[in-house]
Amino acid sequence: MARKKISDKDFEKMERIPNNRNKYIQKGINFYLSYTLRLIIMFGFVIILGFLTYFCFDNGFTKSKKVTLNYEEKDDIKYDIKVFNDSNNPFGTGELTPSDYYISDIIDDISTDLNYNFKLSDTADIKYNYYVDVVLKLLDETTNKELSNDNFNLVEKIEKEDKKAKEVNISQNINLDYDYYNKIAKSVRDISSDNNSKVSGFLLVKMFVNIETIHQSFDEPLKKEAVVEVKIPLLSNQVTIEKVSNNTKSDSYVKHLTSEPANEILLYVGVILLILDTMLFLLSVNFVIRTLPKKSEYCRIRDEILSKYNHLIVNSRKMPDIGDYNVIDCESFSELLDAQRLIDKPIVYYEIIKKQKCIFVIIGVTDAYRYILKEADID
Repeated sequence: MARKKISDKDFEKMERIPNNRNKYIQKGINFYLSYTLRLIIMFGFVIILGFLTYFCFDNGFTKSKKVTLNYEEKDDIKYDIKVFNDSNNPFGTGELTPSDYYISDIIDDISTDLNYNFKLSDTADIKYNYYVDVVLKLLDETTNKELSNDNFNLVEKIEKEDKKAKEVNISQNINLDYDYYNKIAKSVRDISSDNNSKVSGFLLVKMFVNIETIHQSFDEPLKKEAVVEVKIPLLSNQVTIEKVSNNTKSDSYVKHLTSEPANEILLYVGVILLILDTMLFLLSVNFVIRTLPKKSEYCRIRDEILSKYNHLIVNSRKMPDIGDYNVIDCESFSELLDAQRLIDKPIVYYEIIKKQKCIFVIIGVTDAYRYILKEADID
């Protein structure tokens, strides 16, 4: 029987029924926090409480105020070489760098400027003194015997004082009679050693600097010692002047003052916050442990088999077709392994139902050995 076609007139006779689809929909805002957001909120509160606890303890205990006075120091040398006959001087005159070499036999005097600079970060009363010595050292390298270690004073101690100063500059010129000391070294060598001995020697020119700083923030004078040291070889064909010392550095004087007593209220608040923070941390860790996905006994057994016998098992993308074979069901995977050793064929693995059921099959010539692992069969 054919259906009657509905016309526009039929629609006019129909009664409109109100739409009740939203009748049981809960009105209002549905609030939901994801797992990740809950973790962020919990551990965020743990971190915030931790910072507040640190703040309370840091400001609750007795605090020591630190007063510092920074300083910078550096040293430098400049020198000129004077030879016996200026007309035959191949090196010229003026300031020469320490990397230059000179023929020792033509050197008469060496004029050296020893420079030392000391700079403070704040003004203070500075007392300082300095003096210059030269040490003549000779060593018999054959017998390792020291032939000379004589000390000569070149500049007597000079004392100075600067009021409300931030910087001290010391520049002392030393006109060293190189030929005089070289002749002394040769005489000592000739007297104290034989012709087969190898004797080496050098001069150490040292400027000793002692600084005493008196600053209003420090109860005691601040002391600083430095040595500007230059080495000049003797008894050698060539001479080069070498700066031994290296006083270029920055440092500071430090004083600690106890300024604030302990704040008991902050300490009590810190203890309370520490307890709350510890409890919240333990609750957060417990929540993570309880919500971690747990591996079922079926998955554990399956994964253990796949891991232990991966050299025998091959994964299959589809269910092995064993309809034309004589199917032999094994009671356990160990029985399947016995069959594998006999026929020497790989074990085909296929997961029938994810995380619930899988099959292991060995396909022979006419027989197929099968072992099915099911979650329902595991006690």
